[in-house]
Amino acid sequence: MKKSLDQANLSEASKKQALERHKSLIELGSSKTPLLSLLCTEAIAAGVQQIIVVTSADHQDFLSWRAIFVKTYPEVSINFAIQPEPLGTADAVYQAVEQFPMLQKSSFIIANGDNLYSQNAFKKAMTHQETPHAIISYEAKHLGFDESRIAAFALIQVDDHNFVEGIIEKPPIDTHKDFYDKEGYLRVSMNLNLVEGGSFYKALQACPVHPTRGEKELPEAIRIAIKEQPKSVYCHLVFEQLPDLTSAQDLQQFS
Repeated sequence: MKKSLDQANLSEASKKQALERHKSLIELGSSKTPLLSLLCTEAIAAGVQQIIVVTSADHQDFLSWRAIFVKTYPEVSINFAIQPEPLGTADAVYQAVEQFPMLQKSSFIIANGDNLYSQNAFKKAMTHQETPHAIISYEAKHLGFDESRIAAFALIQVDDHNFVEGIIEKPPIDTHKDFYDKEGYLRVSMNLNLVEGGSFYKALQACPVHPTRGEKELPEAIRIAIKEQPKSVYCHLVFEQLPDLTSAQDLQQFS
């Protein structure tokens, strides 16, 4: 986000926050509520009672955020896993599972900290039981992004029964036609997933660093899980807009 501040049409106060804070802790709108608070509130409304936030070692701001947030939700457990280096989403989940071994014996939800998933989307993940793993995908037209923005995410290929057959990170726009399902929907992964910890831990361990992007990417771990156990990942589809804080300009949608 910080790299896009020069091009963003924002107030000086908003730019100052974006420079000084992690984007999930920027105070949004007239209520000045951090995105992380909004996100956790939606998760809690869906039934989530235990939350693990993955941060860098320098996470004093997150500790301060937790101290305030738990006053409203004292029944919710919030812990932190440390990611020593910014090596991507798959590594972030791996660090959480390593540091909280009980995750290897349970199913859990993976969610980005810069997307505001709805209670409905979290509920779909919470109630999934048919397969070990599930992706909550978003129909491209309902996301409200243009085609170039869609190309920055991972697209999903499913069979006629909605089992994931493929997931590709940042595919070129001219290949998007290959991803439409039988009903004509383009399914976008926004990194909201339910996984069975034991088997997915093995996929995380096997996940390589991408040769050009230098990160361990969650779609690659999902591909490994599917290769190890075909039809183990089901794809739910939601028709919702998803507030997202990828760039500084995205802050305007919360004003």
